[in-house]
Amino acid sequence: MSVKSPMGPPMGPVCARCPVVLGASCCEVKEDEQLATLTRSDIERMVAHTRLSPRRFVAEEYLTEEEAAEYEARRPLYRGYFRKGPVRLTLVTRAGACVFHEKGRGCGLPADVRPVACRLYPFERWPDGSWSVQMSRYGDLAEARAGGGACLGVEEAESMEDVLAAFGTTRESVESLGEQLAEETRAHGRG
Repeated sequence: MSVKSPMGPPMGPVCARCPVVLGASCCEVKEDEQLATLTRSDIERMVAHTRLSPRRFVAEEYLTEEEAAEYEARRPLYRGYFRKGPVRLTLVTRAGACVFHEKGRGCGLPADVRPVACRLYPFERWPDGSWSVQMSRYGDLAEARAGGGACLGVEEAESMEDVLAAFGTTRESVESLGEQLAEETRAHGRG
């Protein structure tokens, strides 16, 4: 049973089933993919909890000015992220997964320490202000498995309310996390 958390969507039973049913979780990526975008606030929380140097879990992705502008245009919660330069901070991958991913268990970080982007996933605010999910729906588990990048919560849901329920969260919690991410992004961009 999933427990609702004021910190946003917890990893519920749907997340534990994803690697079994679809072959991978959202914490596992292909060689050419990046993990969650980190803010300085995310990094500070993780350092305080793990006592690790950021070099152990933060990677830098260099973008062109145009790519950075496009990134912010598509993702309104990240507006101002690249104010100091077109460098995106992401989680380090090890063996094709997030450095904090524990095979068979999921994220090794407590929910309130995880990057806000991870806590918000799979929900995303679009440029028009509406909320949706980040990935497409295949509508067929075999196709989702073959295509990769699918989310079992999205595949099994009939509506956005079903997706919210699968993650044990509410629209209000998702919107609150979105506000937190936008605030941390603004601080990140200011340096």
